[in-house]
Amino acid sequence: MDKLDYADKRCLVVEDRRPFLNLLKGLLTSLGAKKIDTELSAESALKSCKKVSYDIVVCDLHLGPNRKNGFEFLEEIRKLHLIKPSAVFMMISGDSARSMVLGSLEKQPDDYLVKPFSQAQLNARITRAKNKRLALSALYSQIEHEKYALSIDTCQHFLEVGTKYTAHCTQILVQLFWKTEEYDKAEELLQKVLDERSTQWALSAMAKTQLLKKNYQAAIELSKKAIDSSRNDVESYDILSEAYLENDMPDEALKYIKDAIALSPLSIQRHYMVCKIARVNDDFETAMHSSQSIFELSQRSVHRSVNHMCTYIRSILDAAEHADNKKTSHRLMTDAAMVLKKIKLDENAVKMEEGFDFDIFEKLINSRLSHLEGKQTESKVALEESQIKIEQQFSEFPVGLAADSLKIMLDLGDFEEAAKVSKALAEQGHDLDDNIRFSIDNAFKQVKEQQSIYIKFNKQGIEHYSNGRFIAAYDAFKQAKEISPANIGVTLNLLQSVIKRLEGESMGDASLQHECREHYRYINNMPLRNVHQHKFDNMKDDAEKVMTK
Repeated sequence: MDKLDYADKRCLVVEDRRPFLNLLKGLLTSLGAKKIDTELSAESALKSCKKVSYDIVVCDLHLGPNRKNGFEFLEEIRKLHLIKPSAVFMMISGDSARSMVLGSLEKQPDDYLVKPFSQAQLNARITRAKNKRLALSALYSQIEHEKYALSIDTCQHFLEVGTKYTAHCTQILVQLFWKTEEYDKAEELLQKVLDERSTQWALSAMAKTQLLKKNYQAAIELSKKAIDSSRNDVESYDILSEAYLENDMPDEALKYIKDAIALSPLSIQRHYMVCKIARVNDDFETAMHSSQSIFELSQRSVHRSVNHMCTYIRSILDAAEHADNKKTSHRLMTDAAMVLKKIKLDENAVKMEEGFDFDIFEKLINSRLSHLEGKQTESKVALEESQIKIEQQFSEFPVGLAADSLKIMLDLGDFEEAAKVSKALAEQGHDLDDNIRFSIDNAFKQVKEQQSIYIKFNKQGIEHYSNGRFIAAYDAFKQAKEISPANIGVTLNLLQSVIKRLEGESMGDASLQHECREHYRYINNMPLRNVHQHKFDNMKDDAEKVMTK
């Protein structure tokens, strides 16, 4: 192993406990390092990385409660390109728990050292990692800048001329073939490796290659073989669960993704997969727990997003809606309200993104809570107030508020408004978060038949009314309102038909007049969007006349 000259290397040590921080600095100084910066938190280290280009970063995994940890720091400096391709990132920790070790390895630091360790061990690990980084720096730089075709050429060149990093280059080349969707080339390369020796990584990579090629049964068999070889091969559990899901075996998929989470619970992407598979299995409680994990894991990380907060609260209400009994449902609704209140009081949690309004979101959640409690009028009022605010504050429908708006619209039978929002989202062309997409698709799926019948009757009513067949229009609108009693649009249509019927009679029909008053009162007490307000204003005088005949 080539000896590393530390004298010209810029080092950063990140450790929240000052005695160990000083110890690490002393170890690096003894190794010859002259330029060493130290930080007590990932937040301050991030600021340093924005100013200085480091050659070696030594970072503790745990950096204090409610602070960004080493995982999150590493992910962020990579995503923001604050660490150069030739730099070494060494993760250290006193935690040797399997979940922590596996979680760390998944984040792919250059190495992971468990405390206590000696100066010689630290030096050996840094030197080994730095030599590899320097030897392959051109390749790492090309990958960082997403020059995948050039990266493939560089990788193949290293393998042709020979390098002591052959295994590592082979792994990178397989991943590049996945990136460029050259799955046959990945398979061919992996088969050569496996023909020589059945290594763990090659077996797992072959399983993933078969998954990408949609050879699901082959992916299942290879993943199981990889797991039999190593019970801690968490990626093979991921591949196996996805292959089972795609092979229309969701129960098996859920079993293995739960095994993966038990092994390594710190991956946001893995929790996303849990949510996806759990919902296919109608296991809304499991989806709720993983949504909570996504929210908590993302709070201090580069993955922070208002969507995670929304999905977490939404998932509690989904679990409440599908609970086996009223007691559980009520408890979950209380939990949702408490989580919403707690987040609102947390200044860091409510630092929201552009295109999102917490007060509107809160109103939507309260609308859904009222609906679950059977308070339909209160639910409708909250929904209308939220949509009026959205119209006033946003030029485009905000994606962050779409799933909750659509869910309660469809629950209350506001099918026309839901269709408009869905169309607006499609026209905006946003790439929707997987959880948002599932929520929207599932909401439409649940009311598909009901929506179809409603549209049929409402359309018939409009046609009859346009042709002066007011009794037939009344009958059709009446049936549409029975399907969607809270719908303001069809209530206005029905009121209009009642007015026309009463206008055609010399004396008022008492039952029709009573019905007219009921519809009038409902609409008059409801917050109205501009289109509904305009229509109501145009029929108010006529309604008041026929009600007093």
